[in-house]
Amino acid sequence: MTDSVEHLAHSLKSEILRTVFDVWRKTANGRIGPQRAELSPAKLRKTTSHTFAVDLIDDGQDFRFGFTGEKVMQFLDRRCDAPTLTGLRGMRFFDEAEKLIRRCAEDAQPVISSPRRTHYSGREYLEREVLLLPLSEDGVHVTGLLGAFDTWLLGTHSRAEAVE
Repeated sequence: MTDSVEHLAHSLKSEILRTVFDVWRKTANGRIGPQRAELSPAKLRKTTSHTFAVDLIDDGQDFRFGFTGEKVMQFLDRRCDAPTLTGLRGMRFFDEAEKLIRRCAEDAQPVISSPRRTHYSGREYLEREVLLLPLSEDGVHVTGLLGAFDTWLLGTHSRAEAVE
């Protein structure tokens, strides 16, 4: 784990995302990522509802969402219309998600997307913060991703920080 990744992790605003990162880091134990089975709901405890899994398919040319926690599903308000991320292209929210997912998969490093307004239709009044973490079944190649997602009302986090 590089110092820059650790620094990014400390910059997370969401306590939920920090908890997910800490569990991932400890479980990875110096590898590029833990195996998916090593990150059980028991390990993730109260953060599971904020997490999701992404499978790499077609040698990383496309991505399919696997497990999706309850809070993520509440945000989406419905099941995705397409089974793969490329099938969701053209929607700004998923176009931005694809860029982040590709970066995590290609760089084999955690990716943090700082709080910003969401571009998901009907949820524009929210800010979101996203964490993507590589998973590896063989310890060498990224074979999937663990994601975590948190939201809050637009502007409320920055005001809270200004008071500190």
